[in-house]
Amino acid sequence: MDNLPKISVIIPTYNEELIIRTTLMAIKNQNCTIPYEIIVADGHSSDKTVSIAKSYADIYISPKKGKAYQLNGAISKTSGDLLVFLDADTLINSDFLQRIYRIFEKHKELIACSARIKYYDGKAISFKLGSQKFIITNYFFLNLSMHIYYFLKSLFRYPELIGCNIIVRRDIFFKVGGFKQLPENLLGIDKVFSDSLILLRNTMKKVKIKTLNFISVFTSGRTLNARRSLRRIREYRTNKDIFYTLAKDLKWRDSD
Repeated sequence: MDNLPKISVIIPTYNEELIIRTTLMAIKNQNCTIPYEIIVADGHSSDKTVSIAKSYADIYISPKKGKAYQLNGAISKTSGDLLVFLDADTLINSDFLQRIYRIFEKHKELIACSARIKYYDGKAISFKLGSQKFIITNYFFLNLSMHIYYFLKSLFRYPELIGCNIIVRRDIFFKVGGFKQLPENLLGIDKVFSDSLILLRNTMKKVKIKTLNFISVFTSGRTLNARRSLRRIREYRTNKDIFYTLAKDLKWRDSD
């Protein structure tokens, strides 16, 4: 029993052959003394994603394509008390899993969190100040703005977990009903999951959801654009009833 994975890292994929090897290698090469497992939850990719991933992870092929279906379905293949959901283009430092696990061990009141994000692709300049090396990308001001945004949301007790990296205790994941698949034309699975956690938190005593300000992940800026961001904001405002109804539905479902 002591050898069973205590951390389960789950990655949803669909045609990610260009990036998945790099992502999985970063997870496979962790300096982590805690047993962990890696599961790729694929949505029937038509490229080489699955064949590449087989060298680094266990594979779960979802009956249905869709991030929520894929992630929920993969849960039955895991055994970790701590669930780490990463996007296929999200990279973690070599000590990420160890640090995350220790934080949850130390802070029993913490039920879920996200690490802050840094967008890594694009142009960059590097320079040294003494022995320290600094890298500034064209996402510098966006990274700073995102950090402030999530910090303030946590400060005012309305945290929003970041979709590219969500860490949650296994029992809490089931208590909120897992991820809710939105209607096909809507974005915001991570927003609904965050709202479900907040609703659950309000019924429990002394539990916390937060963004970790001093631990980061690196994620691709390939889908970043103003139109997509504005669309998400508009959809959430226009379809608030749909988002709220899904968030308060705590019934577990893995593949409906």
